[in-house]
Amino acid sequence: DSDIDAPEAWGINEGTNSSVIVVVLDTGVAYFHPDLINQMWDGSNCQYRENNVLLVSGGCNHGYDFEMNDKTPLPTSYYHGTHVAGTIVAKKNNAKGLIGVAPNSKIMAVTVGGSTGLTTINAIKSINFASQNGASIINASWGGFYYDQSLKDAISTFPGLFVASAGNDGDQGLN
Repeated sequence: DSDIDAPEAWGINEGTNSSVIVVVLDTGVAYFHPDLINQMWDGSNCQYRENNVLLVSGGCNHGYDFEMNDKTPLPTSYYHGTHVAGTIVAKKNNAKGLIGVAPNSKIMAVTVGGSTGLTTINAIKSINFASQNGASIINASWGGFYYDQSLKDAISTFPGLFVASAGNDGDQGLN
């Protein structure tokens, strides 16, 4: 019984409260993917830096890219964030192939690293962005070898659930 028992969990709840925003802090999310396009956080009133609303050109495109410092968190080289987002919210019963574990939640895409690697400052900015924009859960599927007090402090201030991966090697970890 080494599966995650998704059908049993869906019998209890499928993430039916669409106000649950799960942030994928990763390499970006291909938010135009058919399993994800309707599962994305709106971003039209996103806030960045001291709660200033980014209204230029309609807010954020479903999140923010701290690697390129723009409001389009699409992957540039690695699609790990898209994979993670699909695992979480891929639309159920749409004949597209995948079903997420919480298909009625919303994904906020935040690029913290990819082609240039993950940095502590981008991770901290991303956690703050998630807090400012009403996220309930952060998925941080990255690793590292070193203890970082600044990162620990940022994580401890996040008001929701912070989910970290286990067992990632450290070659793309914090530096």
